[in-house]
Amino acid sequence: MNIFNAIIRFLWSKKKRIIPLVFLNVMGCDDDRLLIFPGYAYGDFVYLSASETEKVERLLVNKGDFVVEGQELVKMESFTVENTLQRAEKSYQAELALLRNMQSGERPAELDVIRSQLEQAQSAASIAKSQLKRYQQLYHSRNISAAEWENVREDYRQKRAQVDELTHQLEAKQLPARQEEIHRQMAQAHAAKLQRDKAEWDLRQRVIVAPQAAQVYDIIYRPGERPVAGRPVISLLPNGNVKIRFFIPEKRLGMVKTGMKVRLYFDGYPAFVPGSINYISPQAEYTPPVIYSTRRREKLMFMAEALPVKEQASRIKPGQPVKVEMVVDDAILH
Repeated sequence: MNIFNAIIRFLWSKKKRIIPLVFLNVMGCDDDRLLIFPGYAYGDFVYLSASETEKVERLLVNKGDFVVEGQELVKMESFTVENTLQRAEKSYQAELALLRNMQSGERPAELDVIRSQLEQAQSAASIAKSQLKRYQQLYHSRNISAAEWENVREDYRQKRAQVDELTHQLEAKQLPARQEEIHRQMAQAHAAKLQRDKAEWDLRQRVIVAPQAAQVYDIIYRPGERPVAGRPVISLLPNGNVKIRFFIPEKRLGMVKTGMKVRLYFDGYPAFVPGSINYISPQAEYTPPVIYSTRRREKLMFMAEALPVKEQASRIKPGQPVKVEMVVDDAILH
């Protein structure tokens, strides 16, 4: 740098106002004089897993496929959950039927039996009443004994009591159960419904679906394998989840802020992808051991992230080296 400075002073002293562009480019390419930082792309992946330890039954997508929100990706084995759902459904229906029975009284068929018995008892009581009247006249004319009269009268009282008993029984059977018993049964039915709903939810979880539009980045488990509950089975990379990570030297930190526009350059693309800085770490760290530059020798660095515009984010692949160039009003910062 001392030699270059001496040459500049010499040219200036000779009134050489026009400095060759190539020379200036050589001077300008030093990253220490520009806000240009090397970095790399990485992805914020979405990892999807099953809620229970079950075997992978079928894969519905392939690695690299683009999927839409709600699309089915993986189907897990569901025999155990289906069995649980069937038992929960039967239990709920049984509790519900008992509640309805308590609210409405006995079934119509059972009430018909009581009504039939009541009709028979009423008929027998009517016959006994007619016989009682006839025997009463015979008793007053002393044609029958007092014992015979008492037997006829007692027979009528028994048949009349049977009619009253069946009448009250029919009325009671038509009434609902006591309110406390109904409330208790309502709670039982509600608990059975919750068990049924939980079993239905568990069954739906046996199919892993895409939470948003994305690309299938990796398939971790294949059909026949049994991942532990909560362990990722498949990973997705949504469009827009590609970020650029780079490191800012401590002496340049005051010149960079979140929201600043950047230009992202990478191999294989002749132009640049615009973006903006969305995060700067508040904590300093030492220069990472692997960084895509041989010129970075600063000790303290601050990690930062830049987001490419969503429309062009798919051009950049995770792991790809990227050069980040600061821009203000479409002019590169020097």
